[in-house]
Amino acid sequence: MSQRTTVHQLEADFADAMTRLYAIGNGLARLRIELDREAGAPMAAPAAAPAPTVRTGVPGIPTASAAAPAPTVRTGVPGIPTPPTGRPEAERPDAGSVTFSPTPHAPAGVPPTPAWVPSTPPGHPAVPWYRREGAVTKVLALAGAVVTMAGVAMLLVLAVQQGWFGPQARVAAGAALAVVLAALGARGGEADRRDGATVGSAPVALVATGAAAAYLDVVAVTSGYGWMPAGAGLVLAGFVAVGGLFLARRWDSELLAALMVLGAAVLAPVVAGGGGWVVTAFLGILCVVGWWAGGSRTRPVLTLARVVPVTLALLVGAVTATPGGGDDVGTVAVAVAVLLITLATSTVSVRRDGRDASASAAVALLASGLLATLAPLADPARTTVLALTAAVLLLTAATLGRRPIGPLATHLVATVGIAGTVFAVLAVLSGAPERFTATGLLLLALVGLSVAGVTRSRLALGLAAGTSAVALLAWTPHALAALTASAAAGHDLAVALLDSALVGGVVAVGLWATAAQRGLGRELRLGVTVLGWVLALAASATALVSLGTLVGVRLGDPVLGFTVGHAVATVTWMLAAAWLLLRGLERSRDADLTLRTGLLLAGVAVAKLFLYDLAALSGLVRSVAFIVTGLLLLATGSRYARAYERSRRSA
Repeated sequence: MSQRTTVHQLEADFADAMTRLYAIGNGLARLRIELDREAGAPMAAPAAAPAPTVRTGVPGIPTASAAAPAPTVRTGVPGIPTPPTGRPEAERPDAGSVTFSPTPHAPAGVPPTPAWVPSTPPGHPAVPWYRREGAVTKVLALAGAVVTMAGVAMLLVLAVQQGWFGPQARVAAGAALAVVLAALGARGGEADRRDGATVGSAPVALVATGAAAAYLDVVAVTSGYGWMPAGAGLVLAGFVAVGGLFLARRWDSELLAALMVLGAAVLAPVVAGGGGWVVTAFLGILCVVGWWAGGSRTRPVLTLARVVPVTLALLVGAVTATPGGGDDVGTVAVAVAVLLITLATSTVSVRRDGRDASASAAVALLASGLLATLAPLADPARTTVLALTAAVLLLTAATLGRRPIGPLATHLVATVGIAGTVFAVLAVLSGAPERFTATGLLLLALVGLSVAGVTRSRLALGLAAGTSAVALLAWTPHALAALTASAAAGHDLAVALLDSALVGGVVAVGLWATAAQRGLGRELRLGVTVLGWVLALAASATALVSLGTLVGVRLGDPVLGFTVGHAVATVTWMLAAAWLLLRGLERSRDADLTLRTGLLLAGVAVAKLFLYDLAALSGLVRSVAFIVTGLLLLATGSRYARAYERSRRSA
């Protein structure tokens, strides 16, 4: 055992002894107060007699008293008190401090107990950042690395433009510079590790600069000069990235990894002389290997540093791409591959740390990049990629949300689920014929609501609700066409009838899926029920008007079919109101809601009869509608009175 270890052990023993002595003093003081209270004596503070002292046996360490407040004890090692050094306060090491203050719940006169206080004494100004240890060195090293990387890139580009020396000399000079910088940095970093210290900023900057220069050299050989096939260049770039980021993983340095990835990613398009799927693939390799460099710790800065460049490259490539160009398929393939790999790595990261929101941000960014790259593709290819990606994302979200892999953090499951839903909706919009767009969206909403009802997943219900909203917006033109006879005659009534029937299915399955959820508030359930009834009324009216108009067209009188359809819709609403009113007399948990809904629906049916049917309908149809609706009201009232009397007597 070394002398330093012995000193640390003695200091720890001393701290433990002091804590125990003060605890004993507190106990004795409380006991004395309780005895005085029982004897009726006044509760005075303990006498100020000299208290027993604790001698440490170590020269220079003051003795401690159990009855008097101990002096402030400062230490260079957190949690281990050490004696005062005798130096002025401003010159003492101040990594942490212990003071002895009265316990909040102890009676008056109880000896004080230890409590932590901030290391910076009150009244002392905070140390400026540039005076903190290593701050200036880190800033200079970072700036030097950035400037050196930019200089290497400019040298390569300028040498090409000016023709100063041949391509072989340029590549050789870049490789030599990379090796020298990386070797110097690795030597300095390993020396720091042997001394038991953290790797300094200078070695980190040197290694990052050297690794980025080597990566840019590979980019130049592959995309700039075309000496190497794209596949071989990407494989070589992978080895260079692993070699450069190995030290970042070994040294546990997020700064090294982020600096190397950002430097190479930002300057790669400059060295290559433009974009393209090959340059995007180089950035994708940095994105994937950068996750490995992070090790087993959460690295939000590194995550953004490796994901943002490739996302920007995908967005820029989508904006500048020429439809039908050769780069489209390659860029999409790179985007799909990077997204799927990032999806797997994000799953691992979130399983390790559920608070790692940067993993979800990475998935969202790359999903948006993939969406952008699909814009230049032709319809069949775009629809296929959208549908397949949607299937993978939605299955992944379902897997991450349930056993045996899940449940993982909600933010990742929600991100993947939302991305999959967006891809699915866009796949329908892209691939479905124009007249069946609403049909496809309604079918998609039905599937989502069914899954939500079976799994009882709130997230699935929320995603299905979003899809349903988009589908209902697409169905709205059908409902608007049913308002006037001229609009209905020029509309696609067959599709309107089909879509309105699907809306009824969406309403029914949506109410069932909502009822299957646990823990939803009563207000939310009530709102969903009311919305469901409104949609059901609109869908039934649209379906009946579409059917009536279709029959009228076949018979040669579309206007008559339109008016008959509206009259039947009004009668149907009144029949539904009568059913609800009678069901509201049953003894059930939702009886009151059912009764109120029936009354409201009856009012809506009567309002439609006077405000719309009276003006839109004519002749015999209007008279029949009024007569049937009135008879239904009379019959419902009579039946309701008898049912109410039976219900009252049974109660």
